[in-house]
Amino acid sequence: MIDGFLELAAGAYAARHRANVGCGDIVGGTDRQECVRWTRGVRWARGFSRLMTFWAVALATTGLIVSAPLDAGAQSIVAPSATAAPSAAPSITGPTFGVNDPCNSVSAIVGRPVQTSGVCTVRPNNVLIETGYQNRSADATSTTVQYPQTTVRIGTAVPALEVDIGLPLYERLNVAGNMTAGTTDIGEGLRYVLGYSARFNYGANVFFTQPSGTNGLSAGASTQTYNFNYGYAINSVLSLAGTVGVDSLPDGSQRYTSLTPSLMLTAGLPSATGLFVEAAQFTNGGGAGTPIRTQFMTGITRGLGSRLQADVEVGRSVSPTTRGDRFVGFGLSCYE
Repeated sequence: MIDGFLELAAGAYAARHRANVGCGDIVGGTDRQECVRWTRGVRWARGFSRLMTFWAVALATTGLIVSAPLDAGAQSIVAPSATAAPSAAPSITGPTFGVNDPCNSVSAIVGRPVQTSGVCTVRPNNVLIETGYQNRSADATSTTVQYPQTTVRIGTAVPALEVDIGLPLYERLNVAGNMTAGTTDIGEGLRYVLGYSARFNYGANVFFTQPSGTNGLSAGASTQTYNFNYGYAINSVLSLAGTVGVDSLPDGSQRYTSLTPSLMLTAGLPSATGLFVEAAQFTNGGGAGTPIRTQFMTGITRGLGSRLQADVEVGRSVSPTTRGDRFVGFGLSCYE
């Protein structure tokens, strides 16, 4: 999938010049440098995606991936079995769904800082607050700072359902010394766990924003996000998670759609530590009619006691329009 998106993006770039030309054939220093940067980024992205594919195939052939069909032991949150199941161990996150509950730890529920929108939800009578800071640099003269990136996730009386509230954050843009600062739009949404088995889990979430931002930092109209989320436990250390998302975004008086697939590999280490690497793509990545943007992120998470989790991450976006967009961030999540 990632290679396919990259081919589309590369084709879009080539179309800006002429078909079937290399960087050496482009006349003009700026265009040629841009072509070289983009070509290197695409090669790096292809290598990354092939490495992920190789890793998954290698794990499968060595027997680390054990299939767990949904029709053999799968449990549905929508229609639980009437047969009494063995009692589940108590969980720090609250009442469990039952045996094989994939959401019985804070690390399984926390969603920041990645693009992949997790399956797990906050339990009834509990609240999760996720917050963070990000510094993004598009080039030597353009930076964007955002804080606090706060989402409040609230468990409901309905099993496996949570309510999400995205609070406005402070954003500061510096473009060639011209400063703009203000707040972004407020948002709200719902998240639901649809089902799970011993290794596989899946769910969905929706999120909508309202145009409440200040100083030109609002989208100008509502935005809508629809995600299907899934997770797979490869073994006791490694797990995969992904999201297939669709965004409906404003473009003046019109709207356009952005497809946002993502895939994340996580390694759970001793001392409540986790490592992750993620690849995500965004069609119309810079607005309506713009090329695909591909984003890579890697980072580390660390549990601080039973209800706190910290994260530190770095990432890079690759597309003809971002020219090596880079970002760093950190955050803290608290489950109560």
